[in-house]
Amino acid sequence: MSFRRLLVALAAVIPLTLSATANAEAKIGYVNFQKALAELDEAKAAKSRLEAVKEQKQKELDKAQDSLKKDQETFQKQAATMTEQARVEKGEALQKRFLELQQSFEKGRAELTQKENDEFQPIVQKMRAIITSIAQKEQFTMVFDAGGIAYAPDSLDLTPQLVRLYNDQNKAKASSGAPVATPAKKK
Repeated sequence: MSFRRLLVALAAVIPLTLSATANAEAKIGYVNFQKALAELDEAKAAKSRLEAVKEQKQKELDKAQDSLKKDQETFQKQAATMTEQARVEKGEALQKRFLELQQSFEKGRAELTQKENDEFQPIVQKMRAIITSIAQKEQFTMVFDAGGIAYAPDSLDLTPQLVRLYNDQNKAKASSGAPVATPAKKK
């Protein structure tokens, strides 16, 4: 949602909310979702699992790319001694492998995006439930995402409370994740 739309929505909603709670004082808070995701134990474990999958896919692509590059170099060296038909067939075969490599890359990227959604969607849903719980318990009128807020005092930030409650409620899930892969050494 653009900042302009957010302002228009706020301008429309705040007066309605304030009139609905005529004598009650509006209590507003915010949550920094990006910061919370960086601090949640379960999100850290999910990120580690995603990094391991990404590294594995990258290794597979690098291996295929190196093989293709070697075959192209061999083809270029031998092209002068090949018959026209053999040169055309080998060139077409290399072109086909190149296209397959590109398709494999795009497929891998789509798979990673889907896996990221699968990993983080349940986490975000749990976060929203905890935010709702905090808001109801502490009688917040509204809780916003910090992404669209230019300024707000730290006293309105519910992120630390969200992280603490989330980690307390989801300890088993974060520690039961797949073993954390160590980063591969770079050549």
